[in-house]
Amino acid sequence: MDNPAAPADLVKRGYTGPASTEVQQTRLDEAWRALQAEPELPGLVARIESTELDPKLVVDVICAAALRVLRNPEGYESESGGIDDYQESVKRSDPTQDVYFTAAELRRLQPAYVLPAGFSGSMKYL
Repeated sequence: MDNPAAPADLVKRGYTGPASTEVQQTRLDEAWRALQAEPELPGLVARIESTELDPKLVVDVICAAALRVLRNPEGYESESGGIDDYQESVKRSDPTQDVYFTAAELRRLQPAYVLPAGFSGSMKYL
């Protein structure tokens, strides 16, 4: 299955940054591949193709992940400066430009039957 998100989807979400359409598509493709590899989303493509999962939700999540990198490619978390007795401080949260998904985004795409990892409870042995 091809990537359901396109650069036009980024523009619809307010992206007006300097990245070319080619760079935008590259970031969307990275997010799509990362989403398919998420262990919390088994059978993602099959669920989309069977209409169990709304493709628009998938596009929302792909675009959100791509926009995080496109809007802040250097990963700046904070930046400060000074003039007299020159001071400068830069803090980067993700300088690797890694594409990631929030827990809320992954929950939106999880099948209803997925159980949390691990076991909680008791078993009766006979």
